[in-house]
Amino acid sequence: MERNFNDLINNMRDSIKGYDYFVCWDKVIGNTGKVEIPLNILNTLIGKQNILDEFRYIIKEYPEVVPVIPMCLAIRESKIDIFDNQESIIYKFYKKKEYTNEEIQHIVDFSEKTGFLNILKNKNIKNLSDYYFGIEVGLDTNARKNRTGNLMENLVEQYLKKMCKQNNISYISQATSKKIESEFNEQVPTDKSSRRYDFAIKKGKEIILIETNFYNGGGSKLKATAGEFITLNNLINKNENTKFVWITDGKGWETAKNPLEEAFNEIDNILNIKDLENGVLEDIVIGG
Repeated sequence: MERNFNDLINNMRDSIKGYDYFVCWDKVIGNTGKVEIPLNILNTLIGKQNILDEFRYIIKEYPEVVPVIPMCLAIRESKIDIFDNQESIIYKFYKKKEYTNEEIQHIVDFSEKTGFLNILKNKNIKNLSDYYFGIEVGLDTNARKNRTGNLMENLVEQYLKKMCKQNNISYISQATSKKIESEFNEQVPTDKSSRRYDFAIKKGKEIILIETNFYNGGGSKLKATAGEFITLNNLINKNENTKFVWITDGKGWETAKNPLEEAFNEIDNILNIKDLENGVLEDIVIGG
């Protein structure tokens, strides 16, 4: 199939988002469930006027609430460094069976100064489990960037599964050089020890190495990726039994046409989703 750069760039897609892109509800529900008991204990602080004394008592009697405190501020870390009045103060929220009075006061000070206890005292929060559920939803949105990459991999894998099944060939995902050697008994070149190809297909003695990505927006990363894959392609092509395929898409490439066109002229096999739909990958793998 004769292709030119315009065939590639003019058919980039706006989005590959599915309904599960926005929030991973299973993760949110699971993470909330893990801290439900300490959250319910902390619920007893809501509306208490003598909240400092009550909080000290709770930490003393129910130390399991301590690791939850940073999480209620949307912080995953158990060690927090605060710059206070030109002094660095380290607060620790590690899980312990018992805390000293000094440690308890340290935790209370942090919770008061961050405003967390005041929110509870003033009943701005009605139920900490519901409140924390919202925190998990918010934190989960930070994973959307990674989900876009996963969506592209999942989309490509749908085509791979069908193609490999129909043609009785094998593929593996997240393929390191060691995994390829173990699964396929073949060695492949790699530019760095940490390289993990999205997919590797074995057809006879030939190994087809596939990288995928999708870019909604522009940025310097696109230019860097194009340069990286040109170098990787040249390395892989030195071996007559290996072939490189780069499957990329997204309107972000419209802001980085020049790097992509340079890569298109250097790399034999750059595809987008439309190419997958038109059977170009199968032509490369089966007909190559």
